[in-house]
Order: sequence, then structure tokens, then C-alpha cells
Amino acid sequence: MNNKKSILKEIWEWIYTIFIALAIALVIKAFLFDIVLVDGSSMYPTLEDKDRLVITKLFYTPDNGDIVILDSTYKNREEYYDHIALSKNKDELNFAEKLIEGFRLPEEYKSRYYVKRVIASPGQTIDIKDGKVYIDNEILEEEYYSGDTFAIDAAVTFPLTVEEDHVFVMGDNRHHSTDSRVSSLGQVPYEAVIGQSRLRIFPFNKISLTK
Repeated sequence: MNNKKSILKEIWEWIYTIFIALAIALVIKAFLFDIVLVDGSSMYPTLEDKDRLVITKLFYTPDNGDIVILDSTYKNREEYYDHIALSKNKDELNFAEKLIEGFRLPEEYKSRYYVKRVIASPGQTIDIKDGKVYIDNEILEEEYYSGDTFAIDAAVTFPLTVEEDHVFVMGDNRHHSTDSRVSSLGQVPYEAVIGQSRLRIFPFNKISLTK
């Protein structure tokens, strides 16, 4: 009997240890840092397809020049949730309701992550003319990019002033980047910014800080 209790106790201790480890891992992933995969060439040559990045999240506020990971479908998903709330005669869905609705989201509203660079912050006016980017009427010096920059969507007109708690982002590969110059993304709310890229850890021959 004692041997059986000992085995059960040991099994319980293993289950408890695994549960705690998983809980800690989830907290770290949700609030502290994460590892993400670069998909595509929109940040080339700074970052390349299949690079793996370490991103930090805790107490992060986006700033000009930062490389960030953002949820490109955040705004559309929130509008979708608002529509559901309206159908239920509610102002908005609470966290639990959003969690439940998340399991049956249409494909176009599911999270899709982009890697971009913050170009302008709240209250700043960005303009694009003659192939150059201007922030508050001054040419933006971009060590990471030497080509021309152009507007690419007639629905996004310049100059424009960045809204409160939003950022304007672009990819370093300006001619192959879906970013804030496109109305489908537009200005990105802080809530949609997952974190800041700090370190490239793969491929191993290119391990470096990201900037």
C-alpha cells in the first residue's frame, strides 16, 4: 500500500512540475519575450526570409527606428468583435467572450504577424515626396535604406499626422512591403504591436542585434 501511495505521489509531483513549467513558459511567451520567424522579404536587407528573432514585450512602447512585430489583422478583428457585440446589444465583448469567438474566427481575421520598422510616432507628421520621407518637414535619415520611397495606395494620402497611440510603419524593402502606406494596414495601434525585435539568433552565421 505504501509503495502504491509513493508511486501516486511521484506521479502527482511530475504532473505538478510539468504544469508549473508550462504556466511559466506561457507567462514568459505572453509578457516577456518570444522567438518569431521572419516570413518574406519586406525587411531585406536588414532581415531575410526565415531569420529567427528574439522579441521583447514587457513595458514596451514603440519608438522611431524600432523593428517591431505587429498583428496586421488586429484592427479588422476588433471591428469584427464590435459587430458581434452590436448584434448582442452590447457595447463591446469582454475578454472571455473574445476568447470564445476566437476559436471560430473567419480566416481573414486570424492573427497574421508582420515585421516592420517604426517610421513615425503619435503626433508626428509624415510626408513622402520626390522619393524621400519627411518627418515634421525634415528629411528622415535612414542608414538602413538607400533607395527611393513612394506612396503606393491612393487611399493613403500625404502628408498625414499619426494618431494618438498609433505608429506609422514601413518595411526596409520599400518596393516589396505591405505597410502603413497601404489602407488595408494603415496606422498601427499600440495594441497591435506584439514587441520589439532585439536579436537575430538564426542563421547562426548571422547572429546579431537587430537595428
